[in-house]
Amino acid sequence: MRVLVVLDNPGYLRYFDTVLERLCQCGHSVNLAFDQPKKQEEGLAALEAVDGTVMVLDPVPARPDIWRPVARGLRGTIDYARYLHPRFKESPYLRDRMRALLPWLTWGLGLWTTTTARRTEQLINLLQAFERAIPSNSVIEHYLLRANPDVLVVSPLVTNQSSQVDLLKSAQQVGIPTALCVASWDHLTTKGLMRIQPDLVAVWNHEQRQEAIDFHGTPADRIVITGAHSFDRWFDRVARRSRVEFCRRAGLEPSRPFVIFAGSTWSISSPKDRTRPRVRRHLPPRPEVEFVKRWIRAVRNGPGSLRDVGIMIRPHPYNTEQWREIDLTSYDDVVVYPRHGANPVDNDDRAEYYDTLHHGAAIVGINTSAMIEAAIQDRPVFTIVDSSFDDTQTGTLHFRYLLPENGGHLQRANSLDEHARQLATALNRNQAPSAQQFIKTFLRPQGVNSPSAPRLVAALEQLSVSNPARPPSVPLHLRLVGIWLWFLAALLALFNVHWLRRQFRRIGRRFNMSVRHLRKVTRKQSRKTALLLTSGFHQLGKPLRGTKGFKWFRRRLRRYAMGLWHLRKATDRKHQKLRKQLRRLAKRLRP
Repeated sequence: MRVLVVLDNPGYLRYFDTVLERLCQCGHSVNLAFDQPKKQEEGLAALEAVDGTVMVLDPVPARPDIWRPVARGLRGTIDYARYLHPRFKESPYLRDRMRALLPWLTWGLGLWTTTTARRTEQLINLLQAFERAIPSNSVIEHYLLRANPDVLVVSPLVTNQSSQVDLLKSAQQVGIPTALCVASWDHLTTKGLMRIQPDLVAVWNHEQRQEAIDFHGTPADRIVITGAHSFDRWFDRVARRSRVEFCRRAGLEPSRPFVIFAGSTWSISSPKDRTRPRVRRHLPPRPEVEFVKRWIRAVRNGPGSLRDVGIMIRPHPYNTEQWREIDLTSYDDVVVYPRHGANPVDNDDRAEYYDTLHHGAAIVGINTSAMIEAAIQDRPVFTIVDSSFDDTQTGTLHFRYLLPENGGHLQRANSLDEHARQLATALNRNQAPSAQQFIKTFLRPQGVNSPSAPRLVAALEQLSVSNPARPPSVPLHLRLVGIWLWFLAALLALFNVHWLRRQFRRIGRRFNMSVRHLRKVTRKQSRKTALLLTSGFHQLGKPLRGTKGFKWFRRRLRRYAMGLWHLRKATDRKHQKLRKQLRRLAKRLRP
C-alpha cells in the first residue's frame, strides 16, 4: 500500500511519528508532504526516531488559479458561521478569533454573536453548497497523480481557511480514497469545519465521534474510533535519569518534592493580547507570567509543607519568549526549566519531558495537553479558574472533558487559596483522584494495554481496498452559482493589488527570460556568421593576400561585424529602457 500523508507543517509530526513508524513496519510505502514546510521546521527531528524509510516529497502546490481568494474567503466565512450556534455562546474567544478572518464581502456577518441552531444550520448548508460549486484544481490533481497513492491521509483539515479542502476535492476527482486523522483533543471544537467529507475520519474516542457527527455533519458509517495515537509513546516509557540526577540537572533541591507549572500556548495564555511575541520586546509581561507569580506567592503562603516545596516552571515550546528574561531569584527553589523551551520531538527532549512529569509530585496548568500526559503517569493534576483565562479555559468545550463530572481527573479550584489547600492535601496525605478511568474512556477506549497506532493503520489498510466515494454531481443551480462566483473572483482579482503585482512580476520574469534567450541567439548567430566569412576568406582568398581586392574585402567584413555589434548594443538599450519602465510600474503597484 502506498500512503501519502499531507500535514499542515512539520510540527504535526509529533502527533503522527508513531503512525508513520507502524506503516513502515507493516511494509507499506510512506510518502510525506507539507502545506507549509518552513513553519516549525524543528518538527522534522521526529523523523530521525522513525524505524523505517519515509520519503519527503515537494510541498503541496497552492491553488494558483483565480478561485483561490474566493475559496479562502468562503471557508473563513464558514468557520465563523459555526460559532454562531448557541453551544458556543459562552466562547467569545473562539468566535472573535474567526471574526478576524472574515472577508470584506461578509464582514456584516461579524455583527452577529449568536443565533438559533436552525438558522446556523441553514447558513452553514448554504455556504457549503457554495463550496461544492468551486471546482477542483488541475495542478493539485497532477501532483496527486505523480505521487500515485493508494490512500491520502490529511491533517488537520479543520484549520481556518485550510487549503487541504482543495486537496480532498482533487483526490475525489482522480479517485483516491481519503482519510482525516484527528491530531489533537481540541481540533474538532476549537477550529473550523471540515467543509468536504473524507471517506474515513479517525477519532480518539466516543466523545470525538459525537463531535464529528454533531459539529461537522460526518456520516456515522465513515467514522472509526482508534484511540489517541499521539500518546502511544508515553505508555511504555521509563525514566532515563534518577530523581536526584534530574533535580541537580534542573537546579532544584533533591531532598524536596517539586511541583510543575506547565505553560500553555500563546493563544491560550494570552487570550486578550493580540501582540505577537516578536514585537513585545518593551511591553509589560503577559497574563501567564503575572499569574504564575501570584500562584508562587499563594503556594509559599499555603498550609503544610508548601513553603519548602520546589517549583519548576516548564514553558510551552511555542511560548518561551516571555520566560527568557524573567527574574525569579527572589523566590526560593524556583526554576524555569528549560528556560529557552524544548519541543519533545526527538528522543532526548522526549526523555527529558518524561522525566519531568515522572519525578514531579504534581502538575498545575491552565489548559494544556500536559494535563493528559501527566494522567498517563497517574500524577495529580490541578488548575485554577482565573478571570484572566475565562475565554480559553472554561470557555472551551474540550477543557470540560478533564473535569471530574465528565469522567476526568482534573482538580479545579475557584481561588488560589482553595488551590493551595488541594495541593497540600495531595502532597501531605497523598490523596488525589486516579486518572485510570479517564485513560480508559478518553485515550484508549479499545483497552489500556492496546496501542492506538496499529488500529489506525488497520483502518487505512481497509480503506485502501474499498471503493472511494465519487465526487458529488453538481446540480444546475450550483453550476449557476459557480458562474456567479467566477465573475466575483474575476472582480476581486481586478481590485487585488497584491495579486496584480504577482502576475505582473510573473510576466516580467517571462519577458526577461525571452530577452536573455534572444540576446543569446543573436550573439551565437553573429559569431557563426563572422567565423564562416572569415574561414571562407582564408580558404579562398589566400592567393589574393596583399592585393587591393583583399584589403577591400577585409574592410567590408569589418564594417559588417561592427554593424552587428552596434545593432546588439541598440537592442540592449531598448531592453534596458523597457526594464526601467517595468520597475517604475512595479513601484507604483507596491502597497
